[in-house]
Amino acid sequence: MAKHEQDKAKLKECLSKAHQLVGEKVEIKEEGEYIYNQLCNLRIDAGLGSIEETLSQRLANLQIDTNDKQPRKAFVDECLKVLLEIQTALLAVCVSGVDESDKDYLGVRDFRLIHTLLQVIISWGFYPCFLPGVGVPLSKRVKSGYTNHELLSKDEKDQRNQQPQTVSTETVHTLLYLVTPLVDVIAHSEKVPSSKSYTTVASILMSRHLPDLYAALLELAYAPTSAFKQQPAIAGEEQLSSATPRTPGNMMQQTKNQVGLKREERDKCARMFMWLFDRSDLPRAMESLMALLGGSPLHPVPNWLRTICGRFLSRILLKPNGVAIVLEFTIGHVDQLQLAQLESIARLILSVPQQMASIESYYAIIIPQLLQLLEKEPLSSPTCQAVTFIVGRVIGKHADLAKIYVVDRIVGPLLDGWHTTEYDTVGNNDSVDMDRVSLSEDGLKSLLQTLHRVMIGGEPSPDVIQTFLSSSIAPLYHLYEFTVHSKSGMRETVLDLLSTYFRITTTSDAIRQLKHILLDKVDLGGARVAYFAPGPTGGVVLRLRRSQKLLAGNELPIDAGILVGFLQSSDNADLCGDFFVFLLNEYSSLQARKQDPKVILLTLHLIMGMLDALGPTILRKPTQIISFANNIIQDHVERLSKDKENESKPTTNKFPDIAHIVDQQELQDIQDAAHDEQFTAEDDFESLVLAINLIRAVLHENEQLSDQATQLLSVSVEPLKQLEKYPFQLVQESVNEVLLAITSYLSAQKMSGMKQTSGTSLEQSREKYRDAMKSLQDDLLPIRAHGMGILKDMALAKDPLVSSGDGLDQLLDIFVRLVQDEDSYIYLNAVKGLSAMTDAYGNQIIKKLGDIYSDSEQKLDNRLRIGEALLQTIQRCGDALGKYANTLIKPLETVLATRDQDSNLRVSALSLLSMACQTCPVALSSQMSELIDWVLNILEIEKTAQVRRAATVLILSLFRGLASQTLYEYPAESLSRTYRTLRYIEETDPDELTRYQARVALSDLDAIMRNEIFKSRIPVRFK
Repeated sequence: MAKHEQDKAKLKECLSKAHQLVGEKVEIKEEGEYIYNQLCNLRIDAGLGSIEETLSQRLANLQIDTNDKQPRKAFVDECLKVLLEIQTALLAVCVSGVDESDKDYLGVRDFRLIHTLLQVIISWGFYPCFLPGVGVPLSKRVKSGYTNHELLSKDEKDQRNQQPQTVSTETVHTLLYLVTPLVDVIAHSEKVPSSKSYTTVASILMSRHLPDLYAALLELAYAPTSAFKQQPAIAGEEQLSSATPRTPGNMMQQTKNQVGLKREERDKCARMFMWLFDRSDLPRAMESLMALLGGSPLHPVPNWLRTICGRFLSRILLKPNGVAIVLEFTIGHVDQLQLAQLESIARLILSVPQQMASIESYYAIIIPQLLQLLEKEPLSSPTCQAVTFIVGRVIGKHADLAKIYVVDRIVGPLLDGWHTTEYDTVGNNDSVDMDRVSLSEDGLKSLLQTLHRVMIGGEPSPDVIQTFLSSSIAPLYHLYEFTVHSKSGMRETVLDLLSTYFRITTTSDAIRQLKHILLDKVDLGGARVAYFAPGPTGGVVLRLRRSQKLLAGNELPIDAGILVGFLQSSDNADLCGDFFVFLLNEYSSLQARKQDPKVILLTLHLIMGMLDALGPTILRKPTQIISFANNIIQDHVERLSKDKENESKPTTNKFPDIAHIVDQQELQDIQDAAHDEQFTAEDDFESLVLAINLIRAVLHENEQLSDQATQLLSVSVEPLKQLEKYPFQLVQESVNEVLLAITSYLSAQKMSGMKQTSGTSLEQSREKYRDAMKSLQDDLLPIRAHGMGILKDMALAKDPLVSSGDGLDQLLDIFVRLVQDEDSYIYLNAVKGLSAMTDAYGNQIIKKLGDIYSDSEQKLDNRLRIGEALLQTIQRCGDALGKYANTLIKPLETVLATRDQDSNLRVSALSLLSMACQTCPVALSSQMSELIDWVLNILEIEKTAQVRRAATVLILSLFRGLASQTLYEYPAESLSRTYRTLRYIEETDPDELTRYQARVALSDLDAIMRNEIFKSRIPVRFK
């Protein structure tokens, strides 16, 4: 205890001496103001007007011998001496008072005294010895107090105006003399562990004056010798040297006096700086070096100092947690970094120190620190923003090294597990029933979060995204598919990563990745060892199978619905369109190569799913789609032609050779071939329907097509017409619909491309025609009927666009096509339209309808509908039917001339003739005899009740059409035969309705004859 008290008394004595040295006791104010008052006391003592005189007087009063030194220098030396004594006393007190509970041995006044002593040493001792630009300018480091004294300000101003470029050797030694004890103070304090709990001179130096110590030691150790050669050590020696004759010896002596410190002294200063730098707190060392680099236009930092500070700043990066310290200092407390700041930070971090052997060794140190920051920093923090920017610069400058030190460390565990080819034999320690975990739940979550921060938090650089994700898109997609099925919380994170990649990367790269996902042979064969599974806490883990997974017959490796949904969420029209075209071409190629049916089925599901979900998006490249559809359609047309040729070839029947019995293997081959043939037929049907639907979808989604696409459409018309005879009903309906759509579109395009003529009426006609064509392609029946009405009105008005030539032919083709529509609302309106147009275009209408009616290749239903249209056409012709009689009779004769025709069609032809006889029998006068013989032959030979009934009705219609002229116009040689035939039918025909029609005909004939015999004026009334 006595020792401790003695040490405390010694400390008090030292502090008292410091108080006597720097000034008398004044009122305690703010720290800076107190220092200012202390120094003012030095000036106002005895009313002196010079600071040197004030310092001399104060030293004399304290009985301090100056040894002929300059007052200011002597005062600085005395302050240093007192400061060292205070530090020695403080350390002694700390050692002897280990068990004391005092919080600190210095009071507020004592702290201010020590700060004043340090200010005197730094301001009047260090700074006069600094080269220009070395150290923190006094005006920046002290805002008020001692260094703001007007005399010191004047000295600084004078020094600024002169701007000396060198200092003397004596000045350098003075700086060495001042800084060495201060560094020793810190070193001695390190040897007293108990002093770390108290405030000492060493702790004040480390916390307040570290930049000054750095500046002094760096100048002494690294300043170039050229800075000390221009100025002699003492002013008097300059005069002496000028008077002394120049001899080799004198010149050598002068050079030695001007060099500065010796090499061993400079090395010692370098070692002192390294020692001090290694023991400095890293943030504080960073701040001190950056302060030395700050400078100003009035104090430019020398190049040598800038180089040395940069070198030691790089050393901070090499220390543990150095990158975090540098970023924390450079970023500060800003919320958002600008691009210029990010560029500056990246240059600072990525500048390779000279002491590093290579870039690779430097990256091996700093990149793990960057990744550690990336994992723990929040996504919105400026530090995370800076780290992601730096990572992007690393990838941009050194992609190969970035893959090794950045990408592989992040996604490496996922890729290693995903590409494992050997099935697991180690097993799982947790359960023998579960496969071993290759990537844990926490590991996978951390991996995804790190990737997400790099992709989302950094700049959207294609190089960065391609480097990070190009090798891991396939496992990430399979992870996404699993999260969709399991409704995992990772789904959004994985979706963000995939969407970012497919949004930023090129379309060709995206297509290549999707192709790899779709057609990976490992997945298609079920040979993938790794798979994603639920984790123990609701997350996802990556496991390794023990044996190969056996896929079921209808099990596909990819869920087509999820892939289509992902493409839809990507909102990338170009990607969806190009991928759809790729699927179409791949589907055609797979069919040609007879690949695995599962792959073909998967591709077909994707095509149909994309058509349903992404119709408008994927159909923006109609040329490629129409070309693909035309290839499929043409291929089917060629197959149909070959099948017909094979059917038409005669076959030679031979007895089988019963001596050779088919073995089991041959039987199996036959069954497999039959199965493949059945699959091919079904697949062909699906592909044909797909091609037809594609063309229809393109027309529906694109109001305007390119010239090339339009030409491809026109080429597809003829093959489609041949497919109207396809044996499947669904194909026939689809072909009819798409032909109508193509015909309508081509007609509209042709009208739009006609040579423009003056006048508004033709332009109005074109606009009306375009509207009609657009309405005909609509899915709503009333709108299609409206389009038909527009066309009918234009035809009846004899609009020049459709009154003749190709316009009329196209119009008739459209209505004929509409007559074949499956919906009764449409085809009945089409029938009415055709019959109405007879008024203006009788021959053209009847000829076109007759050609279809007599075509045996047409479907029966279509021919019957055409017959209905002819029936209404005959009715509308009325007495003018004679103009079209020849055109009408010819197709009817063709139908009736063949007995193997369907009875319904023959009945239809007889009904048409009956209507013609009843409407205008005069029109048939030239063929009356042949027609009657024909009908009577049918009644005598035909056994079908419906046909006999229709023939009887025809004779009845002829009687009623001729009326009173029957006896004169009806051939006389046929009248008696007709009477006998009708009488025979009335008596013997098995069909009751036929007998009734014959009875009515005989009654009408009897009435006509009576009227002629008795010349009755009463008109004939038929029953």
